Amino acid sequence: MTDKRKFDIRLSQRDFNMLERRARRCKISKSEYMRRLLNRCVPREAPPLDYYSMMNELKVIRKDLDVLAQMATATGFIDAKAIDVQLRELRKTSEKIGLAVAGEYDEDD
Repeated sequence: MTDKRKFDIRLSQRDFNMLERRARRCKISKSEYMRRLLNRCVPREAPPLDYYSMMNELKVIRKDLDVLAQMATATGFIDAKAIDVQLRELRKTSEKIGLAVAGEYDEDD
């Protein structure tokens, strides 16, 4: 059994609202948020819900590109059109993820 202690802290309304908002964005309790800060681990915000479906899309594209690469290695023939289609899909999905997570997209990345 762990030895737990209660500790009360007074915060201004502004600081309390900030704590609530940050904990909610990280999807953790205020207490857990404070414990993580105490352990020098700054909590990160949870990604948007779309993030996980977009990451699954990237996995599918990666698998398709892997299959194309294996076929190219085995046969010595490269299906440039199929690879181009998958790369365009990869760029589109990367853009969607950039917009969902960061609110912006840099084409150079």
